[in-house]
Amino acid sequence: MSDHQPHQTDPTRVGDQPALRTASGSNWLVWGAVTAVLVAAVMVLMAIRSPGVGWPALVAVVVLFVAMVVVRAAVRPRRARLVTLAVLDLAIVVIGLVATLVVLFSESGA
Repeated sequence: MSDHQPHQTDPTRVGDQPALRTASGSNWLVWGAVTAVLVAAVMVLMAIRSPGVGWPALVAVVVLFVAMVVVRAAVRPRRARLVTLAVLDLAIVVIGLVATLVVLFSESGA
């Protein structure tokens, strides 16, 4: 009997989720678009109170979403494409959160 067993995926591991293994990437673009629109709306409203934070964050969100579209079209290895799309989507959320916290703490300290 051989000790070598074929690799079986464990769906409970984050890295073995179908969205990071077998998807085409279209689902990440849809969620990325939803995320980008929501965060962009908040950044536009935030730019009214704090243009120095809101507008640059909005530009960053747009650039990250454009990067998602480029990655979806240009990156061939499926796993690399899916992980990159997931990271870019997460980066959109992080930028929105950081920008919101910067404005919140800068106004509360004023």
